[in-house]
Amino acid sequence: MFIRGFRRRTGKPTPELVTLFRSIIDEGRAVHPIASDFLEHFMDGVGAARTLSPRWLRSFKAIRKAERRNQRRFERQLVEEAGRLTDGASTWLRDHWDARVNAFIGTELFYVSRMSLLRSRGSFVLTRSGTRVRVSGTVRHHWFDPYDWDRGRWVYIPRHGFVPIAVGRDLVEADEARNFLMESRHVQTLEGACVDGQWPRRRNASFTWSSASTGDR
Repeated sequence: MFIRGFRRRTGKPTPELVTLFRSIIDEGRAVHPIASDFLEHFMDGVGAARTLSPRWLRSFKAIRKAERRNQRRFERQLVEEAGRLTDGASTWLRDHWDARVNAFIGTELFYVSRMSLLRSRGSFVLTRSGTRVRVSGTVRHHWFDPYDWDRGRWVYIPRHGFVPIAVGRDLVEADEARNFLMESRHVQTLEGACVDGQWPRRRNASFTWSSASTGDR
């Protein structure tokens, strides 16, 4: 989590808060089934981690933007590393990057996780032959966020208006709900090449990213 709200309380009876969240679950299933499912898991009080489908998660622009941000970071590193290779030499590059994800208001992702983190760990091999450096590697993406109703003061929920974040905190303190970890993992492969240009430090680079499981780019 990145931003915590004030530790406010609703001052309302716990049964009333339980009824409110249960009604949000029931009325939200037709519009936001995943968000309703995760809120129900929160209310069940088990606390076990939940895994989201990578396909569902990557359907949101905010996730794809974070993923692309980390991809570009790796690409810049690879171009720089290619420039240091001598003819016939090979080398490994291993690193990781973190990208914050801010879900767009109104999307289902917003009701599941407003702010989260995508951590991308990459491992690449570079081999130079003349003016061309061949690049290949794998990146393992790990998205995660605690489901904890602990950021901000209010959240707008259709048919219920502005609901205080403190409702979730009060339910946890009353042992009527429990926070849990949300996460998702997917793997991508990279193939590409860097070709020395006519001028020093000018290189033409091309990279292709693919899903390791489906081949989707």
